Amino acid sequence: MNTEDLIVNGIPANEAGPIAALWFWVYPGIRVYLTHQVKTADARGGDATRFRRLRLELGQLDRCTHRACTQSPPGFSPYAALRLLEEALPHLPLELRGDTHRLAALLADRVQANQAERAALNG
Repeated sequence: MNTEDLIVNGIPANEAGPIAALWFWVYPGIRVYLTHQVKTADARGGDATRFRRLRLELGQLDRCTHRACTQSPPGFSPYAALRLLEEALPHLPLELRGDTHRLAALLADRVQANQAERAALNG
């Protein structure tokens, strides 16, 4: 994912750069950690389904191929990214949490702005 990908997916240019920069910084660490969690669960005979799904969907967001539903076009969704980061946060090591929280805050601001824009259009 890069700034241009986010702009194409409806993120304003002034927000796309900071989101892409933090994503570029945080996502690889999250992916490595989730992969470690999957391998650990598999080695211990546990259920790694949740970590596999998180890793898969975050990877789709990274490639801008995520689908919010089967009817939606592939792309990047700030709401889906925020939801997945919030789900992953409790499982992340402390060294990843600060930047992940900053990214989540940027995404939350975009989600809130999207909701306000929709509300203004509807009434």
